Amino acid sequence: MALRLSRRKLAVYVADKLQAGASASEVMREIAAYLIDTKRTRELELLVRDIEDALATRGVVVADVTTAHALGKELKSEIGALVGAKKLQIRETIDESVLGGVRIDLPGKRFDGTIRHKLTALRAKKI
Repeated sequence: MALRLSRRKLAVYVADKLQAGASASEVMREIAAYLIDTKRTRELELLVRDIEDALATRGVVVADVTTAHALGKELKSEIGALVGAKKLQIRETIDESVLGGVRIDLPGKRFDGTIRHKLTALRAKKI
């Protein structure tokens, strides 16, 4: 049985391997095998967040972007400038319930520039 490591140590290990140029699928197979061997598969989502956090401290940011329409090249570069990352990976979600604007979720942060959010803020101010 493998030695039990903390999620943060695992996340740092994965971030180090990925930054060193290791194949992402190879590293993920290794981590999946470790989680199965140590019976910690329920921690997968938390581990993914920890890995994204570890990568963000190294300048590699994974952003979840939700919009009503597909992002153009110009908007993607503006998001990259806003985030201030050396390298940006965007997971784009098209959500028709978003009236307009964009919501960006980063490790530990959220920017909500959607029309719904702005309308809710106005309603809260009772304007």
